[in-house]
Amino acid sequence: MTDCRSGVVLIALLVLGADADAQSREATLHELEMERLMDQASQVFEKHDLPIEKISADFHYRCMRAVGDPSFCDCLVEKRPYILRFEHYIRITSRTKAELSYETLSDDSKVVVDKVHNLRDECVRK
Repeated sequence: MTDCRSGVVLIALLVLGADADAQSREATLHELEMERLMDQASQVFEKHDLPIEKISADFHYRCMRAVGDPSFCDCLVEKRPYILRFEHYIRITSRTKAELSYETLSDDSKVVVDKVHNLRDECVRK
């Protein structure tokens, strides 16, 4: 479960547009609230020890509600990083790299952003 928690932290950093190594400014109220929510989500994963199947089913359900394209949603569920929730997918793909503060992200976070953008493009083509 440690891998899942570290993945959630990575997504939280990515969503907040913060670099894990750079704490040069004070966090905004929004960032603190996002941190609190991500912490709660992480605790839920740990407490309930949710299997990948349940996380994937939730992702698929939310994707179908938002997009309604079974082949697109199937593709996303199958190929996404397993810790990626649908809400994270939306936050990443609905913002430009500049809005995500891409240049200030850690290398691991940049990999996640690139992977999610490439995945979106791949699944759209199917």
